[in-house]
Amino acid sequence: MVTSRKNYILLIVKIVFSTAVYIGIVTTTSLKASCGGGVILERFFLFFGVYIVTSAIIATVFAIGTYIYQRFIDGDDVTTGEVYDLAHVMLNLDSESPATWNNMGYWSAPVDSATTLDFKLAAKCLALKLSDAARLNPADTVLDVGIGCGDQSVLYSQLVGQYIGITSLQAHSDLACNALEKRDLLGRARILALDASDPSRTWPSEMLKTLLVDGRVNKILALDCLYHFKPSREKFLKFVNAVLECAFEKRTQSGDTGQVCFAAEDLLKGRELKFSQWLRLRVICALARTPFKNFISVEEYQGLLEDSGFTKERGWNVEFEDISDKVFPGLTNFIELRGSGRDTIGRYLRFERFSIFGKIVRWWWDEGVVKSYVVTIRKGNIRSIAK
Repeated sequence: MVTSRKNYILLIVKIVFSTAVYIGIVTTTSLKASCGGGVILERFFLFFGVYIVTSAIIATVFAIGTYIYQRFIDGDDVTTGEVYDLAHVMLNLDSESPATWNNMGYWSAPVDSATTLDFKLAAKCLALKLSDAARLNPADTVLDVGIGCGDQSVLYSQLVGQYIGITSLQAHSDLACNALEKRDLLGRARILALDASDPSRTWPSEMLKTLLVDGRVNKILALDCLYHFKPSREKFLKFVNAVLECAFEKRTQSGDTGQVCFAAEDLLKGRELKFSQWLRLRVICALARTPFKNFISVEEYQGLLEDSGFTKERGWNVEFEDISDKVFPGLTNFIELRGSGRDTIGRYLRFERFSIFGKIVRWWWDEGVVKSYVVTIRKGNIRSIAK
């Protein structure tokens, strides 16, 4: 429905300005003919006609460009539901049990092996990669943002003492709650439908008190989601720093020298881009409703973290692990094989909708334009606590 409305608006814009161009040309031609072809008048009306046509073309480009910018890049009216739907369920249909994983996966097995088709396994491996980076243990209280439909919530809530999962979509929140309820995990887990882009401004006061006053949450996770945050990650990272600083202070006061940690799997710019690569990536971001400004280099990301309060002077240790070779090739092979219909499931699905994304990821990998990193930020002593 949203896509149809978008197409109608663009069509109307094109018709309006195309009509303006046509009227300008016809009017100029008629006036020239009625003036008997006088040299002065001819030049005047020729100039007038060129002016109208040029202005109309510029106005058309400007109008369409403005609409695309507001709609796809900087528009507050774009809901998260337009970015995330339930199409990713098709990626999980090779699973023996129902699943709704929605990340790029960590494809540790050779890409030409039978496990190339096991998306569920790869997605779970990426989630475990993040939990290992954060060193989750039963003493932790975890805040997990961008949980999708809750598969990672089920996984993480079994590893920690208390778990809070955040998703911006109510439908995903409901599915996550159902998944936890079926496994009798709601006693230690809580799911909320909230936008994590600017928690300090949009989250309820009771939630903010838990995080910024009580200091209960000592670890925060963000799996394959931060590059979607609008208008950027900046406000969220500052919020993360405030939460973890509060948790560290509370735990230090109570004599607990355990660790506080933020761990994320994120996409960053992999190299200095040529103009053609920069333009192509910008178009992709516009169409994918993903802020182009989120694709920054590791150095720029480090600067952003420092501006958010994660400095060595305050005891923070920041690590970047490039896992692109375990993410991009496996995912593109999976999409290409399934999309070709050479496997049983692919024959019965309209899997072509993922083929464009697969080509984009293949381009990222082949030219090093974008890379996948596990970003880990720690403070405090490293220890494993079992209860």
